[in-house]
Amino acid sequence: MIDCKNCGLIFNSERSLHAHLKAHNLSVAEYYCKYYPRRDLLTGNPLQFKRKEDYFASYFSCRDHLEKWLRQTPTNKKAPIILDMLKKRIELKSLAFAPSEVELFFAELPPISEYKKIFGSYSVAAKDCGVPLMFSGKLPDEWAQDFSRSKILIDTREQQPLQFANSERAKLDVGDYTTIGKDFTNTFVDRKSFDDWCGTLVGDNFERFRREIERCKSQDSYLWVVVEADIRKVKSLAASSFHKPNLSYISHNMRTLQHEYKDCLQFVFSGGREQSQKIIPKLLCLGSKLYKADMGYWHNQLNTEF
Repeated sequence: MIDCKNCGLIFNSERSLHAHLKAHNLSVAEYYCKYYPRRDLLTGNPLQFKRKEDYFASYFSCRDHLEKWLRQTPTNKKAPIILDMLKKRIELKSLAFAPSEVELFFAELPPISEYKKIFGSYSVAAKDCGVPLMFSGKLPDEWAQDFSRSKILIDTREQQPLQFANSERAKLDVGDYTTIGKDFTNTFVDRKSFDDWCGTLVGDNFERFRREIERCKSQDSYLWVVVEADIRKVKSLAASSFHKPNLSYISHNMRTLQHEYKDCLQFVFSGGREQSQKIIPKLLCLGSKLYKADMGYWHNQLNTEF
């Protein structure tokens, strides 16, 4: 049972309450902002209402405010707030696994490093929220090795291929890059510019990409999607793009695929072509030694330099 805070009438459902609000000349947004006001923890300004679920799960109007609040707030005050943010995200999206670093960024939640600093490990925070980690592996010692001389196969359809010291063209059923011979690890890389990434995750392209992941899975292989963009600049990139992509919708589709294919898929925002050229041989040659590592997290720990 739900009561109208404006007149006290009782309703059997939220939908009935929302329909009733017209009698008071109130929109749903006006009603919740008036009777359930939520404010940015940093500035104290009212939070914008878009969807009821997101409104009640929000503490900040933007990521910059979250990050500034994290820097200046004592641990004992931060701990319950950031745990509640994680818990609400998991409940709201019905997640079976804790979000990856990339998902945390797009959901405007604190990074994994913040949970580790406050709770000792991200797994402890996830356990408090009732879910296991999606990725829990560390970078292997071999990460520091030089794989730049490994032979890289480049798909013949790749229009702007990266330059490697040892490479050749071949038609690939999955992705744009893989290795050959002793370095082959059943691992593939799909390289994407920012615009490619946006276009892949909408409309018919989304289903086409899903079929590619299914092919990868059926071959007991792993696909890394390396996006040649700095994840912290995606909003400015979207704003300057001719097509003005809907980042909320695109990140939703990315999250859907990541959770559905967590055992054979991971997205990495490399920062640019130069960084992609460094990381791709490592991803390919190290194969299964990296599958459980959250590369978004390790990217941040390595100061964004692979």
